[in-house]
Amino acid sequence: MPYRFKTQILGSLKSRVITTFTVCLLITNSGYAYSSESKLDTIHKIQKLRIKDREQNSEQIQNKIKVYKRLSEDLKSKKETAKQLRTKKFRLLETIIFGENPDEITLAQRTDILRKNLDIIQRFIENDYPIEKSARLETVKKLRRKLKNTSLSLGIMEDFYNILHNEVKLSQEDRIKTETIVIFNDNVEVVTFNIGRIGYYFINEEKKMAGLFSLKRSQWKIIDFETYGDNFKNAIEIIENSLAERYIILPIEVLGKTNVE
Repeated sequence: MPYRFKTQILGSLKSRVITTFTVCLLITNSGYAYSSESKLDTIHKIQKLRIKDREQNSEQIQNKIKVYKRLSEDLKSKKETAKQLRTKKFRLLETIIFGENPDEITLAQRTDILRKNLDIIQRFIENDYPIEKSARLETVKKLRRKLKNTSLSLGIMEDFYNILHNEVKLSQEDRIKTETIVIFNDNVEVVTFNIGRIGYYFINEEKKMAGLFSLKRSQWKIIDFETYGDNFKNAIEIIENSLAERYIILPIEVLGKTNVE
């Protein structure tokens, strides 16, 4: 009897152990399969995202290539247009500087003409009103130095034309400046203004001084402040505010045998 009871108990325990082991194994296998499926899904999602990113990047690159090609074609077309315009500009400058038949003038003759004209312009500026005089002279001298070291080119002709244009422009414009000038060997801060190349004037209201630049003497000349002070102030107002033209009496220097002021 005790032996049989012992066998039954052992059998029961063995059955329970086998059942428990089976259940644990099933749970473990089930969890492992679920875990494996989750990781594969994640990998597939990442791969899909990467493929999509590559496709988008590839599309962006293709679009950039198309834009680059279009810009390259536009640039090529514009370069050709610019080349044609430069040729026309060169021919126009030749006509302006060398006359109606520039082809009949050799390169050496053209260079010589340009040098002679630069000499004339330099002498003119040296004896002209001191309006931006240093800058104007330096521009001419710089071009003369360039002409010694290089052959005649479109760039040099453009520089020469710009000098001519600036000198003509100076004759047509009225300008106002605050600057320091020398009067009686003393530096005085004044307001200067020019009426084209008709005259170059200054006024200092604080010191009750006014004057004009004498080309004959190459220096500033004092005039009567009480007579011309108000006229100078009116002239400055007209220039500053671009007012309608009206008569203003200003002194001038006549470059001849007589000097009328």
